[in-house]
Amino acid sequence: MNRIFNLCLLVLLSSNYVFSQNNLGPRLSAMGMNGAAVKDLWSLEGNPSGITDIKSSSLAINYSKFLFDSELSKQALAFVIPFKNNYVGASFQRYGISEYNEIKGGIALAKRFGDKLSIALKGNYHQIKINNYGATTGFSIDVGAMYDYNEVLTFGASINNPSKQKFSTKAVEAIIPTTVQIGAAYKASSKILIATSISKDLDKPIDVGLGLEYKVVELISLRAGLTAKPFKQYVGFGLNYKKLMMDIVVESDPYLGYTPQIALAYAF
Repeated sequence: MNRIFNLCLLVLLSSNYVFSQNNLGPRLSAMGMNGAAVKDLWSLEGNPSGITDIKSSSLAINYSKFLFDSELSKQALAFVIPFKNNYVGASFQRYGISEYNEIKGGIALAKRFGDKLSIALKGNYHQIKINNYGATTGFSIDVGAMYDYNEVLTFGASINNPSKQKFSTKAVEAIIPTTVQIGAAYKASSKILIATSISKDLDKPIDVGLGLEYKVVELISLRAGLTAKPFKQYVGFGLNYKKLMMDIVVESDPYLGYTPQIALAYAF
């Protein structure tokens, strides 16, 4: 167990918070972690009502590498099946190293009401395991909604763990965060999408995110964003070829340095 891991573990145990964040995928991450009102497959980990824009069954895999540590990484998977105005989604993510890891899995149900309103509910299973310290599990729910005000403006809001569920044992002291986020997405043109969001973990400062997506051509999209607390910068791009999509982002964190992330998705 190296020195960096010991430091991370100390921060984890002293702050009583799960260290990793929800994996919003490279597209939403590149746009300043804007998952409140931007519709995407990885909305499963942000505002699950955002999956209601998916036209066919889709599967995506994701990998993030924390460059400050040779072993620390995050892997994730997302899958959505649409049928009429109903949508079923499943997500899984793992974060950590051999001595310490977090696992989160969830099932989401979303429904579109007419052409404007979408509502979703998601149930999550959480697990934390630390060698020589033990393991603990917990459950939580997420709720979310999006409203298409018109063809260019969408509003969204979601709450993660509104009932403030906790882990089942005291073997590992950690809390499942309760987070509220609201946001808006504005389609300035057929090529430009602007998104902003405000999020609040009940025990942390308010965070603000701002992001931009520019579709150069049908095949290529460029993205950039930032968040305020802590100040982070994001830059990425996406390739969309027929049913296959690839998205890449690099996150600049003042404490953890650069974190690249890549995802591959396929629409059946």
